[in-house]
Amino acid sequence: MTVRQAGPGLVLGLALGLLALGQGLGRGFLLSYDMVFVPREPFSAALPGLAPPRAVPSDLTVAALSRILPADIVQKLVLLAIFMLACAGVAALLDREPLLARLAGGAFYAWNPYVGERLIIGQWALLLGYAGLPWVLRAVLRPDLASRRGAIGLCLALLPAIIGGFTAMLITALVLVPAALCTRDARKMVIALTALVVGCLPWLIPSLLHTVYADPAGVAAFAARADTPFGTVGSLLMLGGMWNADAVPNGYGGPWSVLWLGVVLVALAGAGLTGFGPVRRQLAAEPERADGPGRGGLPGHWAGLGIAAVAGLLIGCIGVTAAGRDVLRSVTSVFPGAAVLRDAQQFVAPLALAEACGLGGIVGWGVQHRPFWKKEFDGAGAVLGVVAVLAPVLLLPGLAWGAAGRLRPAWYPASWLAVARQIDASPARGDVLLLPWASYRVPPFNHGEVMLDPWPRLLARPVIWNDGAQVGSIVMAPDNPPARRLNGVISGTGPLTAQLVAAGVRFVLVDSGPALGARLPGAATVINEPGLVVYELP
Repeated sequence: MTVRQAGPGLVLGLALGLLALGQGLGRGFLLSYDMVFVPREPFSAALPGLAPPRAVPSDLTVAALSRILPADIVQKLVLLAIFMLACAGVAALLDREPLLARLAGGAFYAWNPYVGERLIIGQWALLLGYAGLPWVLRAVLRPDLASRRGAIGLCLALLPAIIGGFTAMLITALVLVPAALCTRDARKMVIALTALVVGCLPWLIPSLLHTVYADPAGVAAFAARADTPFGTVGSLLMLGGMWNADAVPNGYGGPWSVLWLGVVLVALAGAGLTGFGPVRRQLAAEPERADGPGRGGLPGHWAGLGIAAVAGLLIGCIGVTAAGRDVLRSVTSVFPGAAVLRDAQQFVAPLALAEACGLGGIVGWGVQHRPFWKKEFDGAGAVLGVVAVLAPVLLLPGLAWGAAGRLRPAWYPASWLAVARQIDASPARGDVLLLPWASYRVPPFNHGEVMLDPWPRLLARPVIWNDGAQVGSIVMAPDNPPARRLNGVISGTGPLTAQLVAAGVRFVLVDSGPALGARLPGAATVINEPGLVVYELP
């Protein structure tokens, strides 16, 4: 792509990213639910076979980059890159459209409830793959995909999803596979599918080395839910439906969401009526692969995006009915890998891309063809384009300025970092057990916001902690095998020392709540800081 083609989308994406992060751009870490960055993550906490498959290779990439730049700056650059790649990617797909149409599609794709909810819940790795989707589709659409240059372009387009890990690669596969099959070119299919499989190896191999467990109770906990007055399916069509009500951007979901529904319906109408017109014209130079403009229907390549969008919506609806939840629970109990379908709302990412392209297509039509108002006001098409570019931000203001103040920079206490160094430097062998026995914390240094316990990333030693989430009244068993074995003992009220020593635990770290010395007979208190106590077991 030329600078002229990519520049406007990158600039708009950067502006949207700066607006979204707002006060969060200051020095410090943005810690929200699953988004946990630490000053210097040990490689041992991110290496394949040691870290959970879901943390590979995203954590490994962050650990490497934090050796080059301060980790909090790395985090801000990654988050800004998400907005820039997402916006510029759609603009690249619509590169035959007028500038305002390209920017309207890019703004819609980079600023919507899907992005807002996933950013607040802290799933930056998934969003990295989401931002790369339009680039992957564009690479598959290239007429020279079967050439060396085209294959390299596809590999580069897959890089954000490869870094993002398994969920990022799964939503990418949902777009890449049907798009590749619709090329009806065996060589292109082989190249695309091979690149996809190779890109999955960084997380697929660790999943074979690391025991995977998924509590079937998570099916109900992570099912899509209605966050608008239009029901669960309507919320999914509007790119919302997050299972965690606390992750919904402020101001979204009330009666005013009818305006966002109107934008979505226009986008869907644009996708259907214009048939992704910009790409139809783009593919006109390849008649053996594309339907001509006068033949109707989508070109074979772009039919893949339509298939992916419908499939993603259907997956998102799995948990809507009791029958769907029962089926997924049964499948998960037999094949734990199917648990990725529990959080089904994440699979509407292809629908977001289709809607963005549809909005860009219909804005492009309005800018170029103005039979109803051209005589009255020649600039009406431009006004339409500007309104379409601004509409996502105006209708979803809760994403702006650090998600309305929810993303504020925070620093880890110096005492925590010193304790991490002291534990890692101890000659005593053994693991570290984290208490209280819950996966999320609300530490005072994080402005009262919920965050995942950071100690597994702060410590180089193996850490046993309860990584089973709690959603409302639903409490899930830990995924980590050592944690599952100790779950019943720790959840009780009796002494813990003997069982913990037998499990290989040497240190017990309590980072909130009351001290637990009474349950650890024979243990020595080696650190006693405000809000942080460390015991060493005999």
